[in-house]
Amino acid sequence: MTEEQLDFLKAVDEYKRVNDRSFPTLTELLDVLLYLGYRRVAPVGEHKLTKERQTPRRDSESRSPKE
Repeated sequence: MTEEQLDFLKAVDEYKRVNDRSFPTLTELLDVLLYLGYRRVAPVGEHKLTKERQTPRRDSESRSPKE
């Protein structure tokens, strides 16, 4: 876990404790991110948010064809 991820988790835990919220909404999580100082610096679509998803093969696709 990176230092930034740990800072985010701590900030979310603090937000949940102070506001008595077990499950903050996405809007509330955005508020936490903005509180931490995160700002949009690139237009949407210029960066990847995560690694590409690797979809597991179905069972029928993973078997070698029978001769």
